[in-house]
Amino acid sequence: MSRRSFRLAATAIVGTIALAAVPMTNAAACSKATTDLDYKITNPYAGVNWHWQQYKAGFHNHTTESDGGNTATEMLETAYSLGFNVYAMTDHNVVNTTWDRTDTAHAQADPNYYLSTERMIEMNTGVGRDGGAGMIGIPYSDEQSQADHLNTFWTDWNNSAGATLESKIAHVDEMNKTSDATLKPLMHINHPGRYYGGSKTTTGEAAATDPAKVARYVGLFEQYPDSLVGMEIVNKVSDGDSYSDRILWDSVLQETMPSQNVSGFANDDAHSTSALGYDYNRLLMPSLTEKNVHDTLQSGAFYSTALVAKRELGADFKGDRTQPAPTITRISVNEAKDTITIKGTNYNTIEWIADGKVVATGNTVDLDKVAAGVDNYIRAQLKGDNGISFTNAFGVELNTKSHHGHYLTEAEAAQIALASVDRTTAQVSVTRSFGGWWGRQTFSVKITTLVDGKPSSTVVKVDARTGKIS
Repeated sequence: MSRRSFRLAATAIVGTIALAAVPMTNAAACSKATTDLDYKITNPYAGVNWHWQQYKAGFHNHTTESDGGNTATEMLETAYSLGFNVYAMTDHNVVNTTWDRTDTAHAQADPNYYLSTERMIEMNTGVGRDGGAGMIGIPYSDEQSQADHLNTFWTDWNNSAGATLESKIAHVDEMNKTSDATLKPLMHINHPGRYYGGSKTTTGEAAATDPAKVARYVGLFEQYPDSLVGMEIVNKVSDGDSYSDRILWDSVLQETMPSQNVSGFANDDAHSTSALGYDYNRLLMPSLTEKNVHDTLQSGAFYSTALVAKRELGADFKGDRTQPAPTITRISVNEAKDTITIKGTNYNTIEWIADGKVVATGNTVDLDKVAAGVDNYIRAQLKGDNGISFTNAFGVELNTKSHHGHYLTEAEAAQIALASVDRTTAQVSVTRSFGGWWGRQTFSVKITTLVDGKPSSTVVKVDARTGKIS
């Protein structure tokens, strides 16, 4: 990225940026138009060719091998009819291998319990889909269900009594590190809200932002970045256990980003054919192969879709699983302009989320304009008549290494402070107090507005290194 120094309309900065005698709305526009901050944006979709096909993936499903209500064949045929391209069977504490297996008690009692080899090949190759891509599985997938549930993939291992979430993750990570397989074990955390208390409206929100509860998940993601790729943010057509898991996701991202992304998964956790097709993930890949699925889970080059999301869409909303949901057709990042733009179909609005709050709406977010609300990440969610789609997070870093050194300039601090206050009326002037040119860690920015002809002042403190408001 080309480095851009901060620009201000004034030719000198001596302690006060005077915008008095300029209407508030014009002052804001002038400030936005003539000043720039400099951001580094980490884009999980940087390697995506948007002409690629998008592959519909479900990573959490059950049969009567555990507590489901249907056979493997019934679940697979339904998923195939709903257009899935990647389908993982993750029965509780069962290492699921292939769709034509014959080695389980169910398979031996009923020869039609699993697919025939011929039918499996037909699904793999897309027979009956008019030239469309087929549907493949993920071998050695398992919902490790001792204590908190964990989905593992490409993992020929099953947990035993006494295991904890921490011990399971540590074991799979060790398998990842020592495996000589091309496709090493990966995992994601399932419906965490069931365990930290996130299923309720008010208490769930409080639990999802509780520092001690958040720290548990942050610690796991930071300790095992190579194998623990993410967490479910929507689970089941009920969105019950996961009611507050988008809030937890934001809480985790606030701590791990921009150095480590945590992908958000939407999964049916289907225990019957009627529960399939309401939560899924769109993988952005050049072709449908196991390796590409594995690579995409590691890179985060996918987005998740839910036809039920109670907090975002309403408690009574339920989309139609046979109809299209909000779809992303292109994401463009322009670091020179500090913007991210999304194009798509089947949506009505795009919301941009940072630190768990909506900081902007529309196809494009300009980070310069939302500087006060963005710390280290931003993500988008597309809402439509038939559901919601969530991007993975974009890392955001304010580049404070200007030609003056490793700190913000006074003007940069003033711009961030101005963006944090309501300046819709009257006029404004800014006075900065600071100690030393570059030794002080915090700028105190005094903003004075005229409200109904009377001056009103507020002081905003801006960290000189990070640009974060305290």
